[in-house]
Amino acid sequence: MKTKLFALAIASTFALSAQAATFHDSSFNWNNASSAPAVKKGKPVGIVKGVLEIAGISRNADNGNTVDPAFAKTSRPCPPFCIQPTEPFAPAAVETVTELDVIHAARDIAGGDASQLIIDARTKGWAKKGMIPHAVNVPFTKLNSKALAKDPMAVVELMVEQFGVKDLDGVLDYDGAKTLYLYCNGSWCGQSPAAIRALLTMGYPQSKIKYYRGGMNDWKLLGLTVK
Repeated sequence: MKTKLFALAIASTFALSAQAATFHDSSFNWNNASSAPAVKKGKPVGIVKGVLEIAGISRNADNGNTVDPAFAKTSRPCPPFCIQPTEPFAPAAVETVTELDVIHAARDIAGGDASQLIIDARTKGWAKKGMIPHAVNVPFTKLNSKALAKDPMAVVELMVEQFGVKDLDGVLDYDGAKTLYLYCNGSWCGQSPAAIRALLTMGYPQSKIKYYRGGMNDWKLLGLTVK
């Protein structure tokens, strides 16, 4: 896929059709506290086989563990902390994914798969508090509508350097672009959606963009490993 750079400042109208995607992994077994035997602290629980060994991701096995206080609030001012729709990218069709998909992507990346990238779209201050293992921090402030309006070439350089996009004398080639998994602080956070909308405006293939809507809020709620 190639996109002319001079036309990127104007949002294109996409003629899109989305295929429903389903995910199933019979090896996945979330821990059921009501029926499963007691587990010792520190032992991995409910993680796809090979993830702990390869990606270093596990679930906290302490049944008394509670969610990080930073993610315990049930009320936030809107704007800017508004609940995001499941698919906030109309008319483009971007797949919304779950922890399972992100966990598998992390395992693949840790195993050497360079065709995928997990992106923490939060600002650096939030990212320093903990990220999903094997994610890279690309603050949404470098990849949103304001960044495009201010310096579109800086956005192009970012995509070329980190996302596998090629700049062929002003024409963007997405044939070798990575599949991106973007997340922020959860369903009330608009940072990763803002980054995704910018990517779509630049012509990034919607089939290569995944939105982890649950973000760090759900990741922490499930007791999953952070780095």
